[in-house]
Amino acid sequence: MSRTPPNPPGATRPQASSTAVARLAGVSQSTVSRVFSAGAAAVSAPVRERVMKAAAELNYRPNALPGILQTGRSGIIAVVVGGFYNPFFTEFLRCVTGLLRERRLEIMLVDTASDDNLNDIVGELSRYRIDGVISAMAIHSAKVARKLESAGIPIVAVNSKRVGNMRTVSTDNRAAGGVAADVLVDGGCKRIAYLAGRDSQAQSERERGFLKRLEERGRRKPERVLAGFSYEEGHAAAVELLSAGSRPDGMFCVNDLVALGAMDAIRQAFGLSVPGDIQVVGFDDIPMAGWRAYELTTFHQDMEALARGSVELLVDEPANPRITVPCRLVPRGTTRL
Repeated sequence: MSRTPPNPPGATRPQASSTAVARLAGVSQSTVSRVFSAGAAAVSAPVRERVMKAAAELNYRPNALPGILQTGRSGIIAVVVGGFYNPFFTEFLRCVTGLLRERRLEIMLVDTASDDNLNDIVGELSRYRIDGVISAMAIHSAKVARKLESAGIPIVAVNSKRVGNMRTVSTDNRAAGGVAADVLVDGGCKRIAYLAGRDSQAQSERERGFLKRLEERGRRKPERVLAGFSYEEGHAAAVELLSAGSRPDGMFCVNDLVALGAMDAIRQAFGLSVPGDIQVVGFDDIPMAGWRAYELTTFHQDMEALARGSVELLVDEPANPRITVPCRLVPRGTTRL
């Protein structure tokens, strides 16, 4: 009687069938199918545990194609980020991935420099039959929103203005901008500068709140320098500002990367001290902001809440298409609080 030879060391094990899993677990094949589908809740915990144990032992991976053909849904969500140079995106990705997988959804990662680039790949997203888009990058283009909508792909964007039927979850950027103004004014600053980002909803709201509160506190309009969003751009903006002879004693930066670049320029290129000569406030509370070399006063964005709101808006579709998440001031050593 012939025997099937064992797999040689290092060889890939053949893909097991759901029938084999059912036989090993002592259940029906339909029960195995329910465990690995939306019907999992109807299977008792002990039975589900037996099936999962058998599946792991046999290296079983369910075939998603029949479910896609039957329901028209892939269970895949495209998550868009705007560049991994910014820890904001990596932290958001970590949070949203875990929340999507809790709902048995998988992610397709899309890394793009702008929503113009996103417009070019909407067709590709449709081809993969994704069930929705969560964009950690702000969406400015109505064309992108309309194109996704016409393809039947719902979208949720973070810190973005609402375009069409797009749903949004945002930090309360305007309120935080007002608090930033209070921090600098209460710290005794008279000549205040704002290092701005490029056009975005978050940038606009932070600046609007900052300017309004400075006016209410009787301070003149701050000197504004366009800095972008990166460390290098923050460094260059601070050099430009200080080289022109301007000497602010307070500085609000659109995000932490810009603030860290500005701080290094202030201290290394001009020999000034922070906060002795210039007080600095950032935004995001990225890990580097708390490093001993910086100890940056900043605002903490609640990534878990932003990610949770994004998933709820996309999957649960609540009546309110907007969620606003409060942020909190994190006072450290770059201001006199």
